[in-house]
Amino acid sequence: MNKTCMIAEADPFIARLLKRFAEESGLDPVVARAGQDVMALARQTRPAVIILEAELPGTPQGWEAVRAYRAGRGAHKVPVITCSWLDEARAGALVGGAAAHLQKPELSYEDFKAALKRAGIES
Repeated sequence: MNKTCMIAEADPFIARLLKRFAEESGLDPVVARAGQDVMALARQTRPAVIILEAELPGTPQGWEAVRAYRAGRGAHKVPVITCSWLDEARAGALVGGAAAHLQKPELSYEDFKAALKRAGIES
């Protein structure tokens, strides 16, 4: 089973925290820090799940990059977990539907594990 978890997060502290959560969950994290890196990294690693800061800066922004990636062959099945200051409904609407949501700044390992489960990722 593919254990790659793409973390698309600009804040270095939050990216490190999510990376640690992914590693503790038995996943292999890769990190994208700008929207323009999301598609290339996703194509290269074919992640099992994407944890996305919907408003990830760059050209394209994170939500635009994920929408473009999901439009590709087979990629529409990749679950996206939003991690945002925006509320769940707004972040999910930006990315075109999210499997789960992590609300900044209250990020806990228990919430991370629950989000993976909602996304269908058993670690």
